[in-house]
Amino acid sequence: MPQVIEPVDATGVAAALSQSSADGRGVIVRGAGTKFSPPPSDVILSTARMTEGVDHVAGDLVATLPAGISLDAANDILRREGQWLPLDPPRSHHATIGGIVATNDSGPRRHRYGGPRDLIIGIEIALVDGRVAKAGGRVVKNVAGYDLSKLMCGSHGTLAVVTRATFKLSPVAPFSRTLVATGSDVRRLSTLALTIANAPPLAPTAIELQSPPHGLLVRFETTEAAAAAQVKIAAGLCEQFGATPHVVFGQAESDAWRAHEARVFGTPGVVLKIAVLPTDVGDMLAIIERLSSAAAVVCELSGRAALGILLLKISGDHSAYSSIVAELRREASARGGSAVILSAGSGDPMTTVDRWGPLGDAQPLMQAVKARFDPQHLLNAGLTPWD
Repeated sequence: MPQVIEPVDATGVAAALSQSSADGRGVIVRGAGTKFSPPPSDVILSTARMTEGVDHVAGDLVATLPAGISLDAANDILRREGQWLPLDPPRSHHATIGGIVATNDSGPRRHRYGGPRDLIIGIEIALVDGRVAKAGGRVVKNVAGYDLSKLMCGSHGTLAVVTRATFKLSPVAPFSRTLVATGSDVRRLSTLALTIANAPPLAPTAIELQSPPHGLLVRFETTEAAAAAQVKIAAGLCEQFGATPHVVFGQAESDAWRAHEARVFGTPGVVLKIAVLPTDVGDMLAIIERLSSAAAVVCELSGRAALGILLLKISGDHSAYSSIVAELRREASARGGSAVILSAGSGDPMTTVDRWGPLGDAQPLMQAVKARFDPQHLLNAGLTPWD
């Protein structure tokens, strides 16, 4: 059984890493466990107790958050001053700040606000040699030194352990409405998403495609009058594309977005993140339809259509998974994109398939950075391609 260590601050994390390094023991860094699990290791370093010390500077619209606090818990504190960290990754009631940074995770509001890499301005990390390092600060335009904060976003805990992070915040919008458009052609809906995204009067916070059944969710978070005006314009565009629009707000709106998240993450299956140019989304949707109809699998998708990001859940005949993923990777790569496995159920045959796919010329650089930060390959070993 692995040893479980639960430090309460950066000093405790650094001490645990230093001891593990001296002993040559591998370390799994764990938050709430909502992401892809690394292979077994000697030590589990949990951030579960690192929840104290939220430093909210409301006048500057910034906050420093401990790694172990959940996103929802952090936003409950920030909302007391009418502000929030505008991230909405899956399972945000459990997902920790450290885990969100480590995976650069985001949700539908990435359309408007970006992901963790776009919002982070400072970081505190514990290194495998027992040191604690800091970068950035509480000033939004701080550009001194290397941008260590952004390097940690998406590093999956393989370079260092995130102990605290500082973000720029946004005011909480006073009102929200979501336009739900349904149609018979999912590719036509993806074109509608691009049209809405590029219509100058409109400023949606989220534009999400979903299928089946084919639908588009467009969220406007602003004043009530501005939301109503923008919904009216967007509804007109929907009708031009042959889609049927209706508007939800209040509890019905919350339920619609909760169901949208559950479409991909609420039931078992292999989940892929496909990233291509927004103009190539239609082609990828056609390929997904062809592959799902040719095999005994069920494909459900959602995603940021106007950003070129699709989340695809595959369930059904396990024997078809590998060939479907390989074909999607070939098609995405041919368009300069990628297809990465986000999650796979326990015992699923996809757990033995390469999670990342081809990396091209980036892999040597990734491995060089890994060697610099963690030369013994102790942190989350085997989780990423730079191992």
